Amino acid sequence: MPSPYLTVEGVTFSYDQGQVILRDINLAIARGEFVAVIGPSGCGKSTLLRLMAGLALPRIGRLTVAGQAIAGPGLDRAVVFQDYSLFPWMTCRDNIVLALERAKIGATVAARRKVALDFLDLVGLAQDGDKLPGELSGGMRQRTAIARALAINAPILLMDEPFGALDEITRARQQDLLLELWQGGQGEAEAGKTVFFVTHDVEEAVILGDRVIVMGTHPGRIVRDLPVSLPRPRSRMGSLRHQNFSVLRETLLNELNLVVDERLIPHCDEGAAI
Repeated sequence: MPSPYLTVEGVTFSYDQGQVILRDINLAIARGEFVAVIGPSGCGKSTLLRLMAGLALPRIGRLTVAGQAIAGPGLDRAVVFQDYSLFPWMTCRDNIVLALERAKIGATVAARRKVALDFLDLVGLAQDGDKLPGELSGGMRQRTAIARALAINAPILLMDEPFGALDEITRARQQDLLLELWQGGQGEAEAGKTVFFVTHDVEEAVILGDRVIVMGTHPGRIVRDLPVSLPRPRSRMGSLRHQNFSVLRETLLNELNLVVDERLIPHCDEGAAI
């Protein structure tokens, strides 16, 4: 078993001492591992990702990267949020260039612009670099945010439903692109990333993940940690056709149904996560 790289140790979290959003979360992720997370809305998936990003701190417990406590955001963790988080007054290219400047990637402005355009091309937006985010569809804005996260080449990639706003065809292509990049298809600069990927799509979780974490509510907690027994390297269509795919999908759907059924039962607790 590889030594843990990103860890969550006994973490409990609540906002302003109110409802408990997460309770006693323990999770160890190896360097280069791809972990997908599913669960019903309100189970604390995004909150856990924000804790990993250093955008919030736990009430109890701690999170670490390579043995060092996470005390705030850092350039070792790139984040793709659900809401794009692009500066609306800057072009798509310049949003990426700014991130590259912060990450100290590229010796000159021209070098950073080239990197930005290369990654926009990678996500199918080569012709849109000079457009403002408001001139793009929601899916195109999200692809820009994904290009920005990939461009800074952080060893950890935290992704919160990054493909949720995309149409079915584009989503499938982005899944294959992420698999190709993570598996090293673009060279050593992109290989070996540790990925924590939040999704509502069970099929997506199986296609992408080495493991799938299922979270429950009352309050947010881990109820299942399922290894994905599909071979690597992996593609979307190859995964869908594999004999183990249907079994894994049905196992996860059954787990989610149990979580949803439990959620409908009244609890004398701090309440469900919000």
